[in-house]
Amino acid sequence: MIVGLDATVLREPLSGVGHYVARLIDNLLNGAGEGTVDRLLVLSNRSVALPDSDRIERYDRHAIRVRSLWMQFVLPGILRRARPDIVHFTNYIAPLGLQVPFVTTFHDMSLTLLPHCHTWKKRLLTAHFAPFAARNARLILTPSESTRRDVVRLLDVSPARVRVIPEAAAPTFRPVESGREHLDAAYGVRPPYVLYVGTIEPRKNLARTLRAFGRIARSRPDLRFVMVGPLGWKYAEILRETERPELAGRVALLGYVPEIDLPALYSHATAFVYASLYEGFGLPVVEAMACGTPVVTSNGSSMAELGANAALLVDPLDEDAIASALEQLLADAALRADLRNRGLARAGLYSWERTALETVAAYREACGGA
Repeated sequence: MIVGLDATVLREPLSGVGHYVARLIDNLLNGAGEGTVDRLLVLSNRSVALPDSDRIERYDRHAIRVRSLWMQFVLPGILRRARPDIVHFTNYIAPLGLQVPFVTTFHDMSLTLLPHCHTWKKRLLTAHFAPFAARNARLILTPSESTRRDVVRLLDVSPARVRVIPEAAAPTFRPVESGREHLDAAYGVRPPYVLYVGTIEPRKNLARTLRAFGRIARSRPDLRFVMVGPLGWKYAEILRETERPELAGRVALLGYVPEIDLPALYSHATAFVYASLYEGFGLPVVEAMACGTPVVTSNGSSMAELGANAALLVDPLDEDAIASALEQLLADAALRADLRNRGLARAGLYSWERTALETVAAYREACGGA
């Protein structure tokens, strides 16, 4: 089978979707695709970094910055010449009028449910093309049951055409005993601290989370809040919250951190908090669990699905609830140990090998079992 794969998100620093595509490619080339994926056509509007493999063909030399324009006006010609058996569009949209069978991944439905949490450009372009992709894809892939329900309800597609294929933490995410000295030297971070990992943007609910942390900060003068991740958009309010008097000197903004350092940051955190308003999967939650870090996360969308019986679930709109859950974790060593064990077990249910194998099965199904 010749598979075309949309790799337009493979740009440094990698986003969550970028990691999804990179790890999918690695696993398709190393075991999961054996016997099915004979060639992988990597499709992008810009040059991307790829592993060495004689099964890869690159189509990434068309430097058109606007992804949606490249996809509509350049990609169809590439596909007519390359003639893949199936194409996997990994980030919602696909060319109009495409004659090649394709599957598409819908990571979440936040664009419909929380449009105010997205840029006007994304609302205009993705919202226009995504419903077409959903209607015309042979199969739609989602990372959680929660997202599957949202896709079926909001895009009016048959449940029979939607497959749930969870993502996972990379194998490097595991409990780390060492690394404290490096964290201190490289980032000025030392325990005890509460950790957040993700983009700094409104959907992540960081303004409320910081106010909740401020409520417990007075009684714990040695505790800090460490925020890891790039600035997204509309982050000014979040940065203003870090300047509140009770948080002065208590919040560390590390920006983008190389993935090699994340397991140590997770492992040495007293707690991980991810009270996002909505997630399609919530990869940082699984990464924290894989590192043995007790988790506080939201009681809605996919986070309730991931965190059930393995994390403290809170109403993300209730600052008191977030503060109370953090205080509960900080005060109760037995609870932290219990959540550590439950989280490790939950994270162990997911792997990128499983993700890739189930994705290959979707390719075969979409091609009629060939």
